[in-house]
Amino acid sequence: MTVTTLPAFNDLVAHALISQSSIQPEQLIVLDNSSKYQPHGFKQNTNQEQNLAAIFNTMATLNRLALEDPRTCAGKLGPSFRDALLQAADEIAMLADNRPIRYVELGPEPWKSRAILERLLAAGVRLRQYVGIDINPESEQTMRKALVPVIGEEKFSYWVEDFYKCSVAGFPKPKDETASSENLVTVVTNLGFQEGNDLPARIGPMLKSITRPGDILLSEMQVFGGGADPGLIEQFYQHPEMNRFSGLVGECFESGSDGAAAASGSAASAARKHDFYLLPLQTEIGSVNVATTLAPVRVNGHKNCLKYTREQFQKAREYSGDFVVKLWQETGDKSVVFQVSERR
Repeated sequence: MTVTTLPAFNDLVAHALISQSSIQPEQLIVLDNSSKYQPHGFKQNTNQEQNLAAIFNTMATLNRLALEDPRTCAGKLGPSFRDALLQAADEIAMLADNRPIRYVELGPEPWKSRAILERLLAAGVRLRQYVGIDINPESEQTMRKALVPVIGEEKFSYWVEDFYKCSVAGFPKPKDETASSENLVTVVTNLGFQEGNDLPARIGPMLKSITRPGDILLSEMQVFGGGADPGLIEQFYQHPEMNRFSGLVGECFESGSDGAAAASGSAASAARKHDFYLLPLQTEIGSVNVATTLAPVRVNGHKNCLKYTREQFQKAREYSGDFVVKLWQETGDKSVVFQVSERR
């Protein structure tokens, strides 16, 4: 198939933002997703480890709150966020079809990971190995503490690396050298709306490089349209933990601060004014809405995330021809979709 070549995702978003707001080009820093966890070159006196841990813990708290509250995303009839996630896990167990699995998590997060793995193990799935892949080195100890009681130390592996530099050949070897890899299926999870952090033409090859034919992919997307209240997206981005996340990232680029206030969760970092925009963006699969948050620093810092419709989410997954969507689970308020696909 012919693959359309477009400018980089951040360039497209910056152009859309400038053309539809009063923001000037010289006022804008557009962050790659990896820059949130490797903020080198902007501020040299930040306590990096403390700040990275705080960023990770903020997102973990957001997920914990979502899983613990049965009303999260449930709408009037359900399912809730937690129930939809667990239903997707049940479908993974079915697709695994009694084969042992290697569970590979992109951007590890303790609460969802533990819920999924407990569900898979309860369904009789045989876990051969867990591999967490994260560019943020401060996440490993939290993930180890959360998952080792569930899966055992011998099955826990970690790889501190950028997703785009990973491949199947580079996966950490299982600690149990006697375990056979015959008939092993890899289950890759790409959760936390990470699907929206780049264009399909870049996400697709990355996912292909870490899977083999027959492997399973679980992805999560906050969707726009299809009956969902558009206000739910802005409500999510104005959540106190999301505001704190933006404040933590912003302080990495703010001169005159050592980052300790943000890392300690001070009210100052959480109380910053964050402007929210939902803008149309032309991509290789058509016009897609992108949610953008602007945090005030010495110059404006900006992060963004695509918001597909459910149909666009499927089109994005199948765009490269390497994956086929098998099924999906949708929350009751139609704002979040968990998509299960298989590598061709």
